This record gives sequence, structure tokens and C-alpha cells, in this order.
Amino acid sequence: MDDISSSGFIDAAAYSTEWTDICLLQHRSHNIIYIASRYGRRFLLKGLTPEAAGLSDYRLAQEKEFRLGISVTHPHIAATYSLEDIPGAGRCIVQEYIDGLPLAEWMAGRPSAAARSSVLDQLLEAIEYLHNRQLVHHDLKSGNILVTRNGQNVKLIDFGLSDTDDSLTQRGNDPREDIRRLAPLMRLLFPHRYVLVRRGCETGHYPNIAAMRRALQRRRNLLRWLPVMLSVLLLVFSFVMLTRTQRQVKEAQAALDNGIDTTEIRAVLDSVYRPVYDSLLRPDTRYSEIASYYRVFLPKPMPVYQRMVARYPLGSVQYAAFSEAWLAVYNQINADISARIDSMPSFYKDYQAGIISAEERMRQEERMKGIRSRHP
Repeated sequence: MDDISSSGFIDAAAYSTEWTDICLLQHRSHNIIYIASRYGRRFLLKGLTPEAAGLSDYRLAQEKEFRLGISVTHPHIAATYSLEDIPGAGRCIVQEYIDGLPLAEWMAGRPSAAARSSVLDQLLEAIEYLHNRQLVHHDLKSGNILVTRNGQNVKLIDFGLSDTDDSLTQRGNDPREDIRRLAPLMRLLFPHRYVLVRRGCETGHYPNIAAMRRALQRRRNLLRWLPVMLSVLLLVFSFVMLTRTQRQVKEAQAALDNGIDTTEIRAVLDSVYRPVYDSLLRPDTRYSEIASYYRVFLPKPMPVYQRMVARYPLGSVQYAAFSEAWLAVYNQINADISARIDSMPSFYKDYQAGIISAEERMRQEERMKGIRSRHP
């Protein structure tokens, strides 16, 4: 049997304790970021520029950042390992190297809704962990949220601006600051979802991440059940329309049996409602409120009905049959118009959802007033 414990092919030099392959990654105002190798792994080294390294304020800030980082252990937060003097780089914070993309760059790859939901949940877990430790990040933005290439895991980075309860800071330590910064990140992940949750973040409605996550879960449950509810409503509507159509067919047949020409009634009512149908095709009638105004103010069916029903003696069977046939065709046309209007968007709802501006909403309201003034 072969000896499977042999490690003769391991290169011991690759696991050296010495720092090698130190490469400059980024140069900031008072920080220099390197990538380096040790123990066969890559690390991130965060040091000070030569100018900043000689100033006690920056060195104290570096020590504070290290203390904060070393106190944090979470799978979705980049780990901090040590504070060391490294030849060629100076005193550096040794951190976990993340092979990943900033959130905005990751979104450019058009990830699925499920992947985006997973990223949002991981981010909220990391922030809730920080807040439970009385730690506020203060700099939540796309560049400080990395998504790994191998598995799409979130890693929160850069605690240089963080504060704890025992830190001397004038900015305060309110977790709502981080929660407010979540609103644009949620908009990046889900441009058309969770509008009310985002607004709650912006206004400081949520006292902590737990309250915000509960609100988010309620919206997700609603979105999950909405297709089912819409399907049920569609089935009910279809049943009602089918029943109404069958009744109208019977009424029209009864009218024919009494010598009433429903074809003539249809032609007359079509001509009365033709302006309404034409208005629905106009490019500036794209909202249901505008279409409803055209429907209310344009048709004048009653004078036509009174002229036509006058052919028959009042109280006769033909008079009643004509009235029933007229009502059946009238209801059918109005049901068709209602269905078309209901399928149009509402500018009030679009405004509440943030799709259109207040100026656009006011412009549509002025159009409604204009239609009303033209058709008293």
C-alpha cells in the first residue's frame, strides 16, 4: 500500500515567514496599500505615506484602526491579522486579501435577482454584527463592499472611519447613519424594488438593522405572494366577464326574438363611443386618469337611446326588449373600455413610486382640468 502521508513535493520556500512579492496597489492621501505574500498566501498591507508616518496623529489613527479591525471576526467582514513593521513598506496593518469586485462593478455583470438578494442579506448581517458590538462603519459605499469572484460572498472593508462608544469622536455613534447609507446601495441592487424600505432608511425610520430587515422581509413576502393573488383575481375577473357575456348574449337573442335589431344598436353605440376609443390611442393619453376623463365627458348616449326607443309604444314588449338589448350592448362596450383603462399606468401611483417627478404629476393634473373645462 502506498504511503499517502508523503509531502515530498511541498516547496518549503513557498511557506516562508518572510514577506515577498510586495507590490504597490493604491496610493491615497496618507495611506499606501500593498499586496504581499507570506506563508504561501497573499495579504493586504495598509501603511502610511512617509509624510504621514512621521506624524503622531496619523500613527494613532492607524493604531485605532488596527484595534477596531482585530476586534472584529465575521465571515462577511475582511479580517485584520496584525500591525507590523515591514521592510520596504514601514508599519502596516496586515489584512485579509479579497479577490473580488466592488459592488458597482459586480452589478455591471447583471447578476440574478437571487444573487443580489443574497448579497444584500450578507451585507445586512455584517452591519448588524458591527452595530451589536457598538461599532458604526461611517463609510458604507460601493467601493467598501467587495463581492468575491469565487462564490459571490460579501466582504465589508475599510474601518478607517469607524467609531465605537469608547472612541473620542464628535460625529456620534448612531447606527442610523449606516442605515441611511444603505438606501443608495439598495437602489443600486434593486432599482425598482423596496421603495418604501429605502425611504424608511433615508428618513431614519428604522432604529436598528433588525427593524429594517423585518420591513424588508414583509416586502419580500408580499412580492412572493403577489403573483398568486393576481392569478386568483384574474380567474375571478374572467369568471365574472364570462358570466356577464353569456347573460348579454341571452339578452341580445331575446331582443332578436322580439324583432329588435341589435346590430343597429351596436353600430349606434360604437359611433357614440368612437371618440373615447380614439382618445385611448392618442400619445398624450398614456395614463388611466386622463383616459377616464375622456370617457366621462365625451359620450352622450342617452339622447340617441331616447330617439330610438321612441319607435315602440311605451310599456310594450318591444319597448322593454329594446331597452334590455341597448343595456346589454352598452354594458359590453363600457366593460371593454374599463379593461383598457385599467391596463394603463396611473400617474398618481407612478409619482408615489418615484417614477415621475412632481412637475410631471402637476402637468397631468392640469391636462385633466383642461378636459373638464372643455366638456362642462
